[in-house]
Formats: sequence, structure tokens, C-alpha cells
Amino acid sequence: MEESKLIDRLKQGDPSALASIIDRYAGYASTIVRNIIGAYMKSEDIEEAVSDVFVRIWHHAAQIQDNCVTLKSYLAAIARNEALKKLRGYRPQLVPLEDDVLFVDDANAPLERSEKKQVLEWALSLMGEQDREIFVRHYFFMEKTSAIARQLGMNESTVRSRLSRGRGYLRQALLEGGYRFEDENLRNV
Repeated sequence: MEESKLIDRLKQGDPSALASIIDRYAGYASTIVRNIIGAYMKSEDIEEAVSDVFVRIWHHAAQIQDNCVTLKSYLAAIARNEALKKLRGYRPQLVPLEDDVLFVDDANAPLERSEKKQVLEWALSLMGEQDREIFVRHYFFMEKTSAIARQLGMNESTVRSRLSRGRGYLRQALLEGGYRFEDENLRNV
């Protein structure tokens, strides 16, 4: 079934649409959740987080925009957020690192979260397709370099090297685009 029709049925409250989405994307959501919390939690916790993903999709179906996002990417973002939320609740002593705050050189005001996202998407769009995929899989889906290398048919050292060069490339693109890091020491990272 075409994804847009499935989304329309979901927005109308059709439970069979949710069942179809679960059939189609349960493995995908499970992989994302497992990559984030699998090392810390039991399989029951992973299953619970995956269930929470689909409950959230059901309750927030009206927020899915047909023209802006695919169902798969929307689901991936929810899966990542649910896994991180569960991880924070399970291991409260783990303090997540704060995001780097970007500033516009001419306007000394911090960028809002949505603006940061747009800036990062812009910088990522400048990268090659394979490098961008490696970045997203490693930093967004928290996949290990060994898993990325295996799935892309590369050496693990190649993946690590591309991540390292990509960080430098993104840093340079952001600096050339008029953005700077709040902490000047981060330029040398």
C-alpha cells in the first residue's frame, strides 16, 4: 500500500493502518532502539520502548506531514527519542553531554533547537551521500562503526576515518557559513 494512503488512514483513526505500520516497520524501530539501549537493558525493555514508539505514532498521527517527512523517517526520530528517554530513566546517573551551542557571528544570540537542526541539515547536505549516511547512522542512530562497516561493505578503519574527516569538513563548512562554536577550544577537537 502506498505510504500516503496509509498515513491518511492512520490520521482517520483506522486501527488496521497502525497494524500495517507495525508489520512494515517493527523490525526497523527495534533495530534503532536496540542500537541505543541494547547494551544497557534487557530485551523486554527494548520491546517496551518499541511498543511506545507505535503508541506515540497512533496518538500523534495528525502531526505527520505528508509533504515534509516520510513515515519511515518520522518513525526513526520517534524510536530514537523513545530509546533515549528510556535510557535516561533507566540510568539516571548517566548525564548526557550538552549539545554545542552555535552562534551567528553577526548576531551574538544562540540558535534555537529548530534552527540548529536546519543548520546541521544544511551542513550535512554538503557532504557526499555515503559520508552523510555514515554520519547519520553513527551519530543519529548510534550504530557502532563495526556494524556500519559490515553493512556498507567497508573496513571499520575506513568508517572511522570518514567520520573523522567528516567532522572536520562539517566544522569547516559551519565556520565558513558564518557559524562559530561557543567554546573556542572545540575548534581543535
